[in-house]
Amino acid sequence: MRNQLTQKGFIMAKDITIGKTIRDYLLEETVSPQSLSEMEAKIRQVLKWLGNIALHLWIRWLAQGHREDEIACQCGGKAKYQRERPGRLKTLFGEVKYTRGYYLCPACHQGTYPLDEQLGLRPNGMSAEMERLAGLTGVQMPFQKGSEVFEELTLVSLSDQSLDKAAQAYGQEVEKQEREWHEQAQDMEELLRRKRENKPPRRLYGTLDGGLIPTRAPKGEPQPWRELKIGAWFVARGQPPRQPDGQWTIQAEQISYYADILPAEVFSPLVWATGVQRDAQLAHELIFLGDGARWIWDLVDKHFPKAIQIVDWFHACEYLAPVAQVAFTQQAKRTAWIKQMKTALWNGKLDSVIEACQVHVNPRRENDPAQSAVTYFTNNRHRMDYPAYRANGYQIGSGTVESAVKQIAQQRLKVPGARWNLHSARLIAKARAAFLSGHWPVLADRRHHLSRAA
Repeated sequence: MRNQLTQKGFIMAKDITIGKTIRDYLLEETVSPQSLSEMEAKIRQVLKWLGNIALHLWIRWLAQGHREDEIACQCGGKAKYQRERPGRLKTLFGEVKYTRGYYLCPACHQGTYPLDEQLGLRPNGMSAEMERLAGLTGVQMPFQKGSEVFEELTLVSLSDQSLDKAAQAYGQEVEKQEREWHEQAQDMEELLRRKRENKPPRRLYGTLDGGLIPTRAPKGEPQPWRELKIGAWFVARGQPPRQPDGQWTIQAEQISYYADILPAEVFSPLVWATGVQRDAQLAHELIFLGDGARWIWDLVDKHFPKAIQIVDWFHACEYLAPVAQVAFTQQAKRTAWIKQMKTALWNGKLDSVIEACQVHVNPRRENDPAQSAVTYFTNNRHRMDYPAYRANGYQIGSGTVESAVKQIAQQRLKVPGARWNLHSARLIAKARAAFLSGHWPVLADRRHHLSRAA
């Protein structure tokens, strides 16, 4: 009982001392605050100051446990203590300076800092937690604006280049993870293990799309636009409406996105590797949605030949309005014709839709929309059995990947004035795709114990 009282008294005394120190500091800085906001801002500064001190003392205390004469080296030898070396870290509480033991192995001549390895310290670089938040900011908004927001929220100043570096580091981690997935997807033993042990998805959806982003070329050359290819795997619940203009209730869930700026044949292995991660090759029903682009169906045929292929309903309908525009002069007739064609398409009367478009084909018209519609519907006939798809409860819209194109390509990479080099654009796209997939905590865990920033 006496020990408990003594300990309680010590804590109270310590709290009183800390409280008095903070009080004195606040009174010295701001004798008469004008608002609660001013008080909150001042307390944030105090907490940062205290955090810097606490972090410095904590690291210093831990460093005392790494002063043995020798430690085991990765080569199998013994690394011997040399001396104490200083280091500095960029943390969420500002710069922290510390010292720790340096060891050198006489066998392999490899030097090491045990404390750095244990805690994942990154001398002269961002701490893992600071990098996590900086990268998270960098994938959400333009770097310059992100730098301002980051400082406003954390009281830590970071340049836009630092945000770029942090976001790209996470993109590199995604790239590394994708290489691991590729190796697993090519390993027959791993594929057989998955078949034995994993529960196959009952119904899994895949979808692919692309969006153009601005990239840089050497000075004096045309600035190219490149296609960012984006894929998604997901499951869905809900049912399509009974009428084409009804309320859609289908919701995509458990979405995982992937992205890259590559030709289709080079992008192809990523489609397979990410699919294996979702056990797409084992699914009882695998449904692929696309807008009709040839490269999409070629990749599906190559990797998942048994998949059900569906042309996105909304893309199919987009071919009707241009036909009505050239076929009728009155808006009322255009609207009525489009409604009639959508109803026929919805009910599986594709031949009547093709015939109705064929009537308005004009060979003398350049880029004739009627001919484009006839070709599109004819080539994708086997992907447009919408009555059967609805009867089975399939999703027939590719809004999931279209949303990803908007969020990755348009909202992040196509910001006003942006011109990306190809390497940076690829990494930022990958990092943002991982963020949208909810994979950021997994990537952060992979990076927590890096000895230095990527």
